[in-house]
Amino acid sequence: YNEIGGAQIELGKISEGVSSYKRAIEIKPDFAEFYNEIGGAQIELGKISEGVSSYKKAIEIKPDFAKAYNNYTDSVKIQINDPILLKLDKLINKKNLSEKDSTYLFFAMGKAQLDIGNSEKALQLINTGNSLRKKELKYKIQKSKDIFDKIKNNFKELNIKNEKTSPDSISQPIFIVGMPRSGTTLVEQILSSHSSIYGAGELDFLDNAINLIDWQNNKIQKKDIIEIRKNYINELKKISKSAYISDKMPLNFKWIGFIAYAFPNAKIIHVKRDAMATCWSNYKANFAKSGLAFTFDQIDIAEYYKLYENLMDFWQKKFPEKIYELDYDKLTENQEPESQKIFNYLGLKWEDSVLEFHNNSRVVQTASNIQVRKKMYKGSSQQWKKYKPWL
Repeated sequence: YNEIGGAQIELGKISEGVSSYKRAIEIKPDFAEFYNEIGGAQIELGKISEGVSSYKKAIEIKPDFAKAYNNYTDSVKIQINDPILLKLDKLINKKNLSEKDSTYLFFAMGKAQLDIGNSEKALQLINTGNSLRKKELKYKIQKSKDIFDKIKNNFKELNIKNEKTSPDSISQPIFIVGMPRSGTTLVEQILSSHSSIYGAGELDFLDNAINLIDWQNNKIQKKDIIEIRKNYINELKKISKSAYISDKMPLNFKWIGFIAYAFPNAKIIHVKRDAMATCWSNYKANFAKSGLAFTFDQIDIAEYYKLYENLMDFWQKKFPEKIYELDYDKLTENQEPESQKIFNYLGLKWEDSVLEFHNNSRVVQTASNIQVRKKMYKGSSQQWKKYKPWL
């Protein structure tokens, strides 16, 4: 049941995954890992208090469960009298912890110290957690620089004529791109509150389809574009039959050239946010995905951000009519007019439900899954200024 639950969650079948974990708990009620897993699934479903209770139960059963502390502190605003903070304080000072557990605990305690206002101590802990995670992933910024250069070189002179597909032949993809932590989850939550749009979350379909062709060593040809299109659409059809499906994998900004040629009907929304706010938000998060390895070092994040900006400038010059530029901070300050502009770009009729996005019960599987259950929040892009001395 544990394995089935994990597989169901991988497939996006979160409610079924929760049911499987509950069956596992019935069989073995003292196994902390089940509660940790079910906690994550409950939060993805928007059941925040249930998820937090599950993390607490995991810690109660297994007081040295480092990952559960990391998940718990990410899910609540820590108060100075929180009994779990006391447990965390004892555990973090234990000797003979593995580097993996230490990483979880440094991020957990760092987040806790941010919450209670101990900025300097928080940054020391977060810095240490990031150093350990970078060491584990062995990331080098030069690898990213090489890939970005290859992308630009491949698409500089490329001009593939494509035939527009009839709108009813497939669901129309909406690609929401940008830096991680730039507001892409919020934008998808707004879009998916419209009756015509299915919010599919962060799909790896495009990345997988592009990796099947050897674009780095050979000139991109029309047959490659057709193959990418076919593979992506085949996967998309398995998800939903909605007229519009949003794919909010932020790093798809790298693949805008492929999107423009393979999906001439597709809409691309580029979410931009204040650079410092974006970089800080990435640095304080302990991402599980190795594809975000650039986020564990302040210099790497800054360098990667510059690569991203440079590549977006390249795409905007190459495909000037293709990309809708959305300013995250303008959206939070002027929710209704900015939301109306998005739906005008998409060519969809306005629905008032999109203003109540926080009531949307869809599954959200990203680091922003708690924030998007709340009403629009202004001023988040200024929070980094409190930590300016350490950035």
